[in-house]
Amino acid sequence: MMDLQLRDLDSKDVGRSFDIRTRAFGPLPEAVRPRWEKDGLIAIDECRMPAVYDGDLLVARALIRPFTQYWGGRPLQMAGVAGVVVSPEYRGHGVGTQLMTFVARRSRELGYPVSVLYPATFSVYRRTGWEVAGVWSRVTIETRLLRDLRGGGDVVVREVGPKDAAELVAIMRRRYTTDRPNGPLDSTVDELAEDLGDSSTFAYATDDGFVLYGWQDRGLVVHHMVAGSLATARALWSVVGSGSSIAEKVHAYLAPDDPIHHVLGEEVDTGLRVERWMLRLIDVEAALGGRGYPMGVDADIPLVVEDPALPENRLVGRLEVHGSVGRFVADPSVGDSGDFARLGPNGLAALYAGTPTSSLRASGLITRGGPDLDARLDAAFVGRPAYLLDYF
Repeated sequence: MMDLQLRDLDSKDVGRSFDIRTRAFGPLPEAVRPRWEKDGLIAIDECRMPAVYDGDLLVARALIRPFTQYWGGRPLQMAGVAGVVVSPEYRGHGVGTQLMTFVARRSRELGYPVSVLYPATFSVYRRTGWEVAGVWSRVTIETRLLRDLRGGGDVVVREVGPKDAAELVAIMRRRYTTDRPNGPLDSTVDELAEDLGDSSTFAYATDDGFVLYGWQDRGLVVHHMVAGSLATARALWSVVGSGSSIAEKVHAYLAPDDPIHHVLGEEVDTGLRVERWMLRLIDVEAALGGRGYPMGVDADIPLVVEDPALPENRLVGRLEVHGSVGRFVADPSVGDSGDFARLGPNGLAALYAGTPTSSLRASGLITRGGPDLDARLDAAFVGRPAYLLDYF
């Protein structure tokens, strides 16, 4: 008989945590174990390693990683959930469901409005409120096509390094604020400086853009591209394309609607790699009030939100959107009317990430309301496709 307990991982069990991870996902190089365990101890100190014990035996654990993510061009703190593992003999007994409910609860206690994870399977995460929301995609481009962009006229491109990290972060944040993307992560100056200090990473910048790329096998891989104009984009891409005599292909992690698809003389290689990630609203009121909305939308949208795992997220009232800013206003009378949209955590996560209401209704993730209400919801939420440039 199991005696399951939800609590923080005990520091003495970091080694067993590594072993359970190996059984779940396969072995890591032994050389990474010291750094892995050191990072685990930091997470334990910060209450970011929720776990499940059977008595005194560790049987499951997850890691909450602190990120900042842009939604509608506004930054929100995001709990990145990684390393979710359950010991093989405890699978199929509801341990994963209990663990993920605990993860949601702990993420809320830590103050995160939203949470994201990359799923190895969908069922356990869907049961606990995470829903498919966006993509992490890599396109493959023939290097000669980038070379043929022939630069960007008078744009001056310069090599940059760790000392330029603050400038590049400022450029990125300006672009994300202006372009109003959904999903990409923010970078701190220290994080970007570390990337720039990697000898395998090459970085070039202009006044309104930059590119980070490097070699991968016999090809090139673009990790991050930011451009504030067509001229800048052409200049930076052509720098990458200058390697065409050596590298036949360039792999690039990009937004699905990146302008490169409209600039190249030929179609981007169809060898597209896509992985989907899942989103959960951890604090619904904070998440609705913290994201950006389309300019020019004025909407008053009656909503009823249910969330069995996080009862604090049960809301009855109105989402008011004006001037790209939204706020939820409690109004108990909404629940007595017939004109409101009812969503659980899965439907709300999908809507938040820009899924049209027609898809939500077809999948049963939204009920009540009608065409007029759906039009208001689509106007508020359906915009740029949600994406990430990073895998965690």
